[in-house]
Amino acid sequence: MRMKKRIGGTAGMTLVEILVGITIFAIGVLGLTRVMFQAMQANVKSKHLVVATNLAHQRMEQIISSMRYDNITATNFPTEDYGAINGSSADYSFYRRTVTIADSLNALNSSVMKEVIVRVEWREKGGTRNVEMHSSIARFKDINL
Repeated sequence: MRMKKRIGGTAGMTLVEILVGITIFAIGVLGLTRVMFQAMQANVKSKHLVVATNLAHQRMEQIISSMRYDNITATNFPTEDYGAINGSSADYSFYRRTVTIADSLNALNSSVMKEVIVRVEWREKGGTRNVEMHSSIARFKDINL
């Protein structure tokens, strides 16, 4: 029996080898796709966290820069429900912002300090997440101890 000489002297790949190579390549691509999907989810979560932190900081700055100590009340900084922040802007429709202000009183029952908590929450798959900022604002004029 005579063997035929191949052109170029190299052996080619069989169909089985090609199918095994394609299968290994497909498994690798599927693994990369999963990693990319998880990275995209993490990107969305971090965007929500950054926006919520900025909204909390913005409200805290508004409270701190109030002209008068007596104006720092929860009624002057009402709760902004989902879709109500910044004139119902689409960028902030996922967020809810609340302010809690508690007076610290001295022995004469006068307010000498306000404890302020600004909370921004948003809904994510699996529940609600939130960011809180805390601050204390002291009355410097006419403090009666």
